Amino acid sequence: MKKNPLAVALQALLYLLAAFVLFCLVRIFTSPSVAQFFREYYGAGEAFALFYGFLVIAGLLALWVLFELLLVVQTVATDPFIERNVKAFVRMGVAAEAAGALFLAKCFVFFTPMTAVSAVVMLLSGLFALVLAEVFGKAVAYKRENELTI
Repeated sequence: MKKNPLAVALQALLYLLAAFVLFCLVRIFTSPSVAQFFREYYGAGEAFALFYGFLVIAGLLALWVLFELLLVVQTVATDPFIERNVKAFVRMGVAAEAAGALFLAKCFVFFTPMTAVSAVVMLLSGLFALVLAEVFGKAVAYKRENELTI
């Protein structure tokens, strides 16, 4: 079966993005210059451990969403309307809502305008994924019903 070029390109981009997030997570803990930047120039100072914890949790949530999305994209060529994709969208929605809540909490501890924007984007993305899960759930139900009537 011939692969959809758009799906292949999207998978490649998702893998690159996942590799970038992993690289950043590793770089945070292995590079003294990154630690110095966060302490001196970014203003993490005394809340350095809390700031690192935020970065690790946000990075892990991003990886979770990326790998769930990769699982969904793999089904595009065959049949995307399966129960596994519905559950994947629910998990992505939950992860995005958790990330949004994390960014919102960071606004109260260490406010930056980009943190506030990220919180709003993540909360909206989570809602979008949950709505998409409902749409895919209906499509799966209609598909099952249609298969039974033929």
